[in-house]
This record gives sequence, structure tokens and C-alpha cells, in this order.
Amino acid sequence: DSEATSFTAYSSLSTDSHNYTMQEFALRYFRKSLLLLDQTGGSAKKAAVNLVQYSKVRSQAPIQESLIDLRNDDMSKQAVAGFQVLMQFMGDQSKPRSKDELVLLYELLKLCREEDLRDEMYCQVIKQVTGHPHPEHCALGWSILSLFTGFFAPSTTLMPYVTKFLQDSSPNQELAQNSQENLQRTVKYGGRQQLPPPGEMQAFLKKQAVRLFLIHLPGAVDYRTNIYTFTVAGEVLEELCGQMGITDPQEVQEFALFLIKGEGELVRPLSSHEYLNNVVTDKDMSLHSRRLGWETPLHFDHPTYIETHYSQVLRDYLHGKLMASAQADAQLAQLAALQHLSKASKSPPSEQELLAYIPKPLQWQVNMANIKNLVDQELRQLQGHSSQTAQISFIKATSQLPLFGYTVYMVLRVSKIVLPGPILLGLNHQHLVLMDSSSQKLCCSITLKDLQRVQLLSPLEENGPPGLELNYGSADKPQTIWMELPQAQELQYTIIFLLNSSMTSTQWPGLN
Repeated sequence: DSEATSFTAYSSLSTDSHNYTMQEFALRYFRKSLLLLDQTGGSAKKAAVNLVQYSKVRSQAPIQESLIDLRNDDMSKQAVAGFQVLMQFMGDQSKPRSKDELVLLYELLKLCREEDLRDEMYCQVIKQVTGHPHPEHCALGWSILSLFTGFFAPSTTLMPYVTKFLQDSSPNQELAQNSQENLQRTVKYGGRQQLPPPGEMQAFLKKQAVRLFLIHLPGAVDYRTNIYTFTVAGEVLEELCGQMGITDPQEVQEFALFLIKGEGELVRPLSSHEYLNNVVTDKDMSLHSRRLGWETPLHFDHPTYIETHYSQVLRDYLHGKLMASAQADAQLAQLAALQHLSKASKSPPSEQELLAYIPKPLQWQVNMANIKNLVDQELRQLQGHSSQTAQISFIKATSQLPLFGYTVYMVLRVSKIVLPGPILLGLNHQHLVLMDSSSQKLCCSITLKDLQRVQLLSPLEENGPPGLELNYGSADKPQTIWMELPQAQELQYTIIFLLNSSMTSTQWPGLN
């Protein structure tokens, strides 16, 4: 009776104060019979401390029942077995001959993946790292907790107690700080969920889990960064943008990391919440970054910012994706002169250089003699311009071209549209447009928010390009258009990426 009275009084006090200590959680949610363990007449508060503190294990069955009342005998048995695995991993019990650290680690992760057992496994590890007398054993327990927090968040009931526990522990414990950061990341990005391959976990156990990644930017610029077990694409993108002087979160969202496999058999943008160790799994995979959105005003206050933007725009221009006109000699000459100045060249351009400054689709349509005379005039007028100034001027000049600010694809064939040659497809956060590259005429415009479905189609002909079918419009007036292009799958992924980035839901239903 006195113990019951003490328990009720302390429980009521905890309800009012909301300290969110693990002792408070134990009094609320642990099996009440456990209040008698290790208790020799002390208060319920002292009993609660014992419930969430390491105690020496004297038997092969450290606990007889789950710490939390799971109300399921099978779950309770799994919890008991999990506690023993935890003891074996931490070195508090001898390991079975058939199991090494890696096997035990996966067993613990698989138990924590079970939603009904997740809070139980969190509580078991927290109990065993609290007051553990052997630092090396305790560190192994913390390593497990750092993995739990990075993969699976506890329930909303346990969350404030775990958060408080990590906050109180982190000032003097590096692994506690790591666990706190991992938990914050899991809350923000959803947790890694997918268990890692054995090689990665072996590296984790050996404290060698850091991977050096190269991010390839336009203009042959490479950015080196370290990737950890729970690094997500959004963090790397934010870090990368910071190195270019980009601090506005809205502008950061206009960039994307692209995963490229091999020679381009897979090209897709990565969502900000994707864990990089989950997606970059093969040696022939690489990460590239480029700008997808151009709504934020450009600012030319950082050399890497200028160089990468110039290189991306230049590549699109020279491939004919910005729709310069063969009849606009003055414009072509100005852009050619700026390209030459960007190389900081002191001598006039050669005929071969001059031809290379013209977009490839126009090289045989323009009067090169006239272009040369106009370029010479431009170079005299621009004398004294630095390479960087020329690059900025080039970006500003090309920003007046029809498809500037769009991601552009060359489409070989489109339903409903009959044209003598290929047409250009432009994609940004709001629209998908189709334009005749010869006449610069707008053939079709689809608002992205009107898209209902985007479906990849098999090639219609052997060795032909794949297709993409778009269903859009209202329920009353549904419309369908299909197109053929070599980058159909990349286009599909990019459309989904842009839709997801502008919607509150984490998954747009139109990916097929």
C-alpha cells in the first residue's frame, strides 16, 4: 500500500511537471511489477531510477518480460530475446559461436524496424548505457542508439523522453551528440528505413563509415565532401550552395543533385530527403549538380557561382537549347565575342574557334564571314573586359532567349503535332512547353499542376527511342499527349521531382 501511494504521488507530480525524464517514462509505461525489482524499501522515485539504469546481469535471461507492457506474448518474447542480443553485442554476455558483431547488429536493427517493438528497443539501449561501469561496453551501446536514431524515430509518446535524455547526455558524450543529430535528421527527413549492406555496417563497426564523394558541377568543377551513414541529399546540396555563396533557402531549392549511372542509362534528380548511402551503391554511379529553377534573381558575387552558371548556360546555348536564331547575326556575334573574352584570350579567334562559338544546329546556316566582322567589332568595343565580366555579360545576354530558365530536351516525335524536324521541350517548375526550334513558335503548353499521370512507354520500333505519355487536364476534359525522346526516363523523373518539390505530399501518385 505504501509503495502504491508513493507511486501515485510521484506519478501525479510527473504529470504536472512534465520533466520528460526516462524515470518518468518508466513510471508511466513500464510494467508495474518491475517497480519491485532492485527495491529494498526505497521510494517509487528510486525504483524508477533503477528501472532505467544498467544493472549487472547474472543470468542467461537478463529480463523475463519486455520493459514496456506490450500486451502481446509473442512481442514480449521477442523483446526478451532482443535484450540478450543487446547484452551480447555490448560485451556484457559472451557471444554465441555462430554470431559475430555484424550478425548481432542486424538482429537489433531488424527488431527496431518493427514498429510495435521500436519503443521497447529504445528503452532497452537507454537503460543499458545509463550508469554502465565499463566505458568500452557503454560505447557499443551508444553506437547502437546512434543507429536507432538515424533509422527509426521512436513513437510520439517516447520522443520527448528520448530527446531529453540525449540533450542531457550530449555535452560530455560525442555519440550522444551524434544520436541527437541523427534523431533531428530522422524527424526532418523520415529516417533511413532501408537497412544498409554488410560492407557499410562493417565500416561503421570499425569507425570507418566516412566516404569521400565528388559532386560534379558544370564547367568541370568538382566539389569534395564527406558522406556519413545518415547524410541526405538536401544537406549536401545546402553545403554545396553555401560554397557558391548561396544562402537563401529558396534559391537552394532551385538546385538539384542528379544521380547518373554509367554512361547515362540512369539519370534522375534526388529528392532532398534521400539518404545518399541508399542510392549511390555502385562504383559506376556519380553525382552531378545543376540548377533547375531560375526564379530567384541571379547575383554574381562569388567566382564559383559565376563559373558554374556560365558553364551550364553555355552548354545549353551551344547545343541549341536556348533557341538562338540563325538570322540574328548581331546577337550571335556578341555571344561569340563574350565566349572568347571569357577565355582571357589576347589574340583574335581563329576560324575554328569562331565556328565553335556558334550553336551546333546553326553552324551551317549562318554567314561566317559576316559573323567574323561583327565579332571583331564586338571585341574592339569590349576591350578591357575581364574573363569574369564576360561570363556575367554572356549569362545576361542569353537570359533574353526564349527557353532560358528551362531544362530543355530534344523531342523526336510528338502526337498531335506534325513538324518537319525535332522540336524542343522546355520544363520548369510551372510549365512544360513544346516549341518549334526553327520558327520559335510555341506549339503546346501544359501547366504542371494539371498533370494527372506521367507514364514511361516502351519504344515503338526496334532500337527506337522510348516514349513518355502525359495525361493532363480536368476530369471533364482529360487530354493525352505522347512523345519520343532518348531521355524519356530522365524527363519523367525530373517532372516528378518538380511536382514533389512544389507539393506538400512526399510522393506524387503519377510515377509509373
